Amino acid sequence: MKTGAGDAVKSPVAGLRAGAIVKLNAAFLAFFFLVYMALLLHPKYSHILDRGASSLVRCTFRDACPSTSQLSRKPGGRSAASANKVVATERIVNAGRAPTMFNELRGRLRMGLVNIGRDELLALGVEGDAVGVDFDRVSDVFRWSDLFPEWIDEEEEDGVPSCPEIPMPDFSRYDDVDVVVAALPCNRTARGWNRDVFRLQVHLVAAQMAARKGRRDGAGRVRVVLRSECEPMMDLFRCDEAAGREGDWWMYTVDAPRMEEKLRLPVGSCNLALPLWGPTGIHEVFNASDLTVVDAGSQRREAYATVLHSSDRYLCGAIVLAQSIRRSGSTRDMVLLHDHTVSKPALRALVAAGWIPRRIRRIRNPRAERGSYNEYNYSKFRLWQLTEYFRVVFIDADILVLRSLDALFRFPQISAVGNDGSLFNSGIMVLEPSACTFEALVRGRRTIRSYNGGDQGYLNEVFVWWHRLPRRVNYLKNFWANTTGERALKERLFRAEPAEVWSIHYLGLKPWRCYRDYDCNWNIDDQRVYASDEAHRRWWQVYDQMGEVMRGPCALSERRKVEIAWDRHVAQEIGYADQHWKINITDPRKWE
Repeated sequence: MKTGAGDAVKSPVAGLRAGAIVKLNAAFLAFFFLVYMALLLHPKYSHILDRGASSLVRCTFRDACPSTSQLSRKPGGRSAASANKVVATERIVNAGRAPTMFNELRGRLRMGLVNIGRDELLALGVEGDAVGVDFDRVSDVFRWSDLFPEWIDEEEEDGVPSCPEIPMPDFSRYDDVDVVVAALPCNRTARGWNRDVFRLQVHLVAAQMAARKGRRDGAGRVRVVLRSECEPMMDLFRCDEAAGREGDWWMYTVDAPRMEEKLRLPVGSCNLALPLWGPTGIHEVFNASDLTVVDAGSQRREAYATVLHSSDRYLCGAIVLAQSIRRSGSTRDMVLLHDHTVSKPALRALVAAGWIPRRIRRIRNPRAERGSYNEYNYSKFRLWQLTEYFRVVFIDADILVLRSLDALFRFPQISAVGNDGSLFNSGIMVLEPSACTFEALVRGRRTIRSYNGGDQGYLNEVFVWWHRLPRRVNYLKNFWANTTGERALKERLFRAEPAEVWSIHYLGLKPWRCYRDYDCNWNIDDQRVYASDEAHRRWWQVYDQMGEVMRGPCALSERRKVEIAWDRHVAQEIGYADQHWKINITDPRKWE
């Protein structure tokens, strides 16, 4: 029978082809199903699939679903206008696998969210209520130098110094939370990334929320979870309070009373942590003894400490320092960290002065020149190994204490005097010993660059949020302005009785390296900015009252005698107008 051109003819071959296509499609479907199941069960990818799926399920119960960009945005990606404006409470559902360190967060918890959205918590797999902590982002024109200026009017002659305000939440709007969760800004590619004001702001909001609204356990601890590519600021979140870390997630059990103590201080160093004057103004010196009252039942061990390494150049200074601390009336322990270069006779003199010696293995500064004094100045990191003490006040061996510094034990790490710009002077500083802080300092010595190649520059890169003590606590012996008014003021302060400065920091040539009769900085052109007969005299007053055993390490070497005699000769040839080179030398050490 004939068929028309449009009629279809069903042949056996066509039927077989159609069946093969069906089977092939089924095979492909089965293959893709198996791949999907494998990804779903794989720990590396399951949270990504779960996040998208659970978001779609949740949004069906709301008016609108979030966009793809909203689902994928990161903590630092929100604009300044929209940052942290979420205050409504909403349920966080279990969305899959969480890092094992978060197992203790399982359950019906209430979470305070700082700079982080609810969607970004889905990877934790935590069930509970979440409330966004609302705050206005600090202005982009706000600079770190606004919070940590080089100079402030400590004398309050032109008004009380104050710090610019960093916006904080209205904490009264929030109920207590079981855990604070925050996303910390981190941009290591930016210069000065660790001195970013917004980064400090988020740290402070999270810390304030934990201290004010965090539910405390029996030991007064609060749980805080932080998300950051960079290590959180050790100034606030101490490594010895860390409970765990996985990837960019950090968990802490924060000591709330310690945090409260830290947060009571000014946000920046543009206001003094320790007042200089009393309540009535500059005519009433602040009574620092009011700060030394220890709470009933609190038996916190505290100590002064200094460090000697690499040479005997600072031995005599350390001996006189110890005597000056005791003369100020302090009964705190005094710990001397020393290396193998300190001889047994020198140790006897140091012990007689009041030091408790502790031998250490020195730590090399990898960026220092071989043979320089700074080669082992990172040995100062070992101060953080004095963990039997709650707090330590470090004092350089070229400092003389004139008034009790015991009040400093009431201030947290790091409290110090300003040095230059946003940097502190490490000659006197309050620190809190911690084994893991010590390990962090040692671990970072090859990657963290010190601005001056020494320990002071290094510590300023680690502890960027410090608290300003009055410069009279660590009063530098210098006359850099080189004006008659500056010299008149400083010489008056150096000789005042009772003392009007807490200590004198002897820059330039040290008193024990000079003649007793006058400050030999007068004899050297580029050292004359450090010359002061009044400060020199105060140091020798303490020396003269020491016993013979303690004076031993203060003798002048033959080489040093030649050096200062030559400097005196050059000063005479130049004919300096002050004519110190004319003073008759009676120092008995000259003739030993």
